[in-house]
Amino acid sequence: MKRISILYLAVVAGIFVFAIGAVAQNQFKLGVVDTQKVFEGYNRAKAAEEVLKTAEDRLRAQLEDVREDIRTMEERLATGKLFLDEQETERMKNDVRMRKQEYQRELELGQESILAKQKELVEPILKEIETLIKDIGKDGGYNLILEKRLVTLYVDPSYDLTDTVIQTLNERYDEANPPEPSEKNAEKSETPQ
Repeated sequence: MKRISILYLAVVAGIFVFAIGAVAQNQFKLGVVDTQKVFEGYNRAKAAEEVLKTAEDRLRAQLEDVREDIRTMEERLATGKLFLDEQETERMKNDVRMRKQEYQRELELGQESILAKQKELVEPILKEIETLIKDIGKDGGYNLILEKRLVTLYVDPSYDLTDTVIQTLNERYDEANPPEPSEKNAEKSETPQ
């Protein structure tokens, strides 16, 4: 069994050496990109994250109001239990139960709408990143561009195209979305005279 694994490793090593020799003869051009870092560094993705964060904050505030209503109703029920008849106690329990169900519905609908908005905002960004990487590959004469985080343990930094991709995306985004006139005035007033 040990001999077979040694033989197997020898064959794999031989194929690897042969492949490297063939690649060297054809001037193989390789690049890597950390797509997560690209996404996090892309201004359009940052803007999308802000939209999603705002929606999550609104949902959280809206649900907090409902939770507070439920707490208040439960406190009233607990303190009034001794003074209420059984029918009134059951009505209050039912009101609490219905409010909890309403909370759950609002939570689920809010989460679904946030997920739908996330998909709507993020999918075009991911497609844009993928398209740009392909364009860089074609225009730069690359034979292969790999996802840096998934495929490699170490890569010479000269092969890393991540910063180039981020810079190109942000330049395109900034050209397509110039700052508002009020933002330009604020920038001018902040610069020393």
